Amino acid sequence: MVETIILISWMVSPCIHSSVYELTSGYISPASSLSFLPKQWWGKRFVIISTADCAFKRAAGQIEGCLVVSIRLLIWCFLSAFQTLAVVTKLTPETSTGFTETSCRLQCSHAGLFQCSLTGLVFLMKGEGEVLYRTVQWDENLLHSTGQTPAGPLFSIECHQGSICQLQLPHCEILSGEGLDILSVAHVTGDSVEVLPPLRVTDTHVVVNITDLSLWGLVRMFRSFLSIKGQVLPFLQSFGHPQSVLNVIVLPSNVPLNEVKQQQTGNTYIPVCSDCTLSRGGKYSLSCDLKKIQDIYPKAKRIQIYWDYGPNYHPTFQVFLNSDTEHVELRLLERGTDGDEVWAGRVLLPGAVLVGRDQAENSHSDSAEKQLHSVRKDFVDRVSKSVVDDLLDGLLQQKVINNHEMETVKVIPERAEKAREVIDMVLRKGDVSCLIMKTILVELDPFLCKTLGFS
Repeated sequence: MVETIILISWMVSPCIHSSVYELTSGYISPASSLSFLPKQWWGKRFVIISTADCAFKRAAGQIEGCLVVSIRLLIWCFLSAFQTLAVVTKLTPETSTGFTETSCRLQCSHAGLFQCSLTGLVFLMKGEGEVLYRTVQWDENLLHSTGQTPAGPLFSIECHQGSICQLQLPHCEILSGEGLDILSVAHVTGDSVEVLPPLRVTDTHVVVNITDLSLWGLVRMFRSFLSIKGQVLPFLQSFGHPQSVLNVIVLPSNVPLNEVKQQQTGNTYIPVCSDCTLSRGGKYSLSCDLKKIQDIYPKAKRIQIYWDYGPNYHPTFQVFLNSDTEHVELRLLERGTDGDEVWAGRVLLPGAVLVGRDQAENSHSDSAEKQLHSVRKDFVDRVSKSVVDDLLDGLLQQKVINNHEMETVKVIPERAEKAREVIDMVLRKGDVSCLIMKTILVELDPFLCKTLGFS
């Protein structure tokens, strides 16, 4: 079959209009496959003429101001522009958890851009399709011959409908000047790896067009002077009275949190403002201003953090503390104990809140309930959707709400209605629950709490 051709004519002068009219008048007939479509685009009038007639195409090419292009090229240009301008639909995938890995399933109902909320992956779909994906271990021996190192997780991706035409892989690099060319895309098939240049690199993603699937991931050239976006993830490991351990894991920002949680089974993830800027090859220490902690390991004044992408995510630091400790103030310092602060966070320890409920009821909770009730309207009006979602996670961890209550609230689409349901649910549960909600809210949004009049 002859490939369909699109002819585009900008109507910039009467002579071009006349030439197009004369050309088309000889071809429009009941038996012709020609279609003549006047259009308006960005304020310029033009016509699109679709035909597979070779003589027509040759004649059209002789008219000044006319352009003959293949339909495939036109579609490619459209998709390139579309993925730049289109709104990205963010979806939470269905997950199935195995012993060592989590598999994701994303159902894309139509063409467009879809982002996985767990991994940050973005798929450009040319039609409906089901995407199945998971992270797998890099074979660094395979990469050695390319002179590259991993710059992100390696993803195994499948789509039986063949609907994926482009991938956007999340990166953690802070790029400028000389660093713009360090990132590439690795396509791994069997025992071979192909290193591809990206279509483009944004502040958050590396974009690559694809024609087939299998294993895809980011690789980079080593340049020690560049910084990356990092994340500090605290997990509480409780041994009961009198001791607990806070495992602090420092990782690049494009390591999926759910992958780390999978390896911390039985430990409690504590949401904090985790973002930080780290130097490749930098040396760091963890500082804590709480005098009653028992110890921090490793004991070295500073340690070098190696950025890898699994399969194991071991604690970078461990803070040993008493089980009744309510919170700790942590600081991540570069170049040792007297170095620059790259991250600071106040970590609320959920076990301490539960242990201290009786004391809280006698000392602070009455005022907490009154405060919460008095700011109910302002809370509903001002709190953001993301803070409400994180607040739900915190309340579930503290056992203020159960899974059923959380799922009931999460499906409420309207932000204010969701916030209203959360605060009313906690108020119904009494004094201690209000104190816990207030404490979590101070951690999540201190500026809102200042506006509400409590901190």
